[in-house]
Amino acid sequence: MHQPYVLIHQARPSHQILLHQALNAQGMFHVRISETSADLDACLNADHRPDLLILDHAMPTRDGLALLEQHRTRALLFVGQAIPTRCNLAQEARNRGLWVLAELPWPLSMPCLQRALQALQVRPWRRIQTVTSAPHAH
Repeated sequence: MHQPYVLIHQARPSHQILLHQALNAQGMFHVRISETSADLDACLNADHRPDLLILDHAMPTRDGLALLEQHRTRALLFVGQAIPTRCNLAQEARNRGLWVLAELPWPLSMPCLQRALQALQVRPWRRIQTVTSAPHAH
């Protein structure tokens, strides 16, 4: 089974640790934390790009919009609360057609995180199709 590669871009070290531990508790161990924008750019431009990028809703709007412009991950997950006086980055990502798994407020809900991660595990292009011949269908 494919282990998704998760990249956390979160300014607060305490939130970095909490997110990393929460992901590990959900069985996700291919997790990396980018602490600087240069590290984030390097991860997003590497040959093996993250499947999921976790971002803070409170990140500066200019940085968030620039990140959405160069989006190179399969899915996004936002943590924290959108700030009413700033651009809602999750909504902007959706408007651009990007896949936002969820918006999870602090404190982090493990069941909500689990549901979001389960959606990431589903691969629509690899669904199993069962075919039954007519005599065996009843």
